[in-house]
Amino acid sequence: MTSKRPALGRGLNALIPTAAPKPTAQEDDSTDAAATPASAGKALPTPQHLAIEKLEPNPEQPRRHFDDEALKGLAQSIATTGIIQPIVVHKEGADRYLILAGERRWRAAQRAGLHEVPVVVRDTPAHQRLELALVENLQRADLNAIEEATAYQQLIDLNHWTQEELAGRVGKDRSSVANALRLLRLPPPVRELVVRGLLGMGHARALLSLQQEAQMIALAKSVIAGKLSVRATETKVRDLLRPSAPPPSDEAKRSAIIVKDLEERLTRALGIRAKLRVSKRSKNRGVIELPYGELDELTRLLNRIIEGPEG
Repeated sequence: MTSKRPALGRGLNALIPTAAPKPTAQEDDSTDAAATPASAGKALPTPQHLAIEKLEPNPEQPRRHFDDEALKGLAQSIATTGIIQPIVVHKEGADRYLILAGERRWRAAQRAGLHEVPVVVRDTPAHQRLELALVENLQRADLNAIEEATAYQQLIDLNHWTQEELAGRVGKDRSSVANALRLLRLPPPVRELVVRGLLGMGHARALLSLQQEAQMIALAKSVIAGKLSVRATETKVRDLLRPSAPPPSDEAKRSAIIVKDLEERLTRALGIRAKLRVSKRSKNRGVIELPYGELDELTRLLNRIIEGPEG
């Protein structure tokens, strides 16, 4: 029996050397430094310093949004104390290194004016880089919902995994993966609103019930403009999904005119506001409603019906 393939979260720990000092809370955008059983007993790479311009972002990095204020704060910290946790890279060429973990630190280091940064060079196969980058971010809960869903879909396409297989690899249950992937049905303008934090996840899930992208976009804008709650958004979605009544036919219009005329004639003859209700099953059947307020009024009404208007 073959052993179960380990979850990525465990394999990612081996990227970070155990000798590295514990990072500050502000700088920590990597995984725990502890070695896994698979890496126990193996020599870990020694951190070295590289010119900052030799490093470049991983194009498969799931994270696309970096908060400017958070980067500014991290840059100030790095300017004061330096980078404590090394950046993990893969050597691409003589002077090119691909960032596997630590792009946020690299960006902040540029702002801080550093010329060199501490790195750990790891030889990582191309098919594992997206997986490692995804799990690194998931372990820190550092991806927005759209970035997470996009990375899930990329892994499924890359490795031909089922949702259940992917869930096992990233340490999630299958339903969580399935719900995340549903967000990719949202049209790009709505996804961007979610990424920017203008549209909440509850609102986004409600919009998924709609089938037309134009409706999703229009309602998303309406939700933001009106500051609608999730419940109010769900109500609007139900209203949009409710089938509208077909326009009345010419025959129905003629029938309505005749009924209205008869109601007016009865009202004049009996001195009350009569109402005709036509049966839905047969246009030739119906009910006449003659309301009254007290017994004397009922007696007067019956006398007019029995004896006639002149009786």
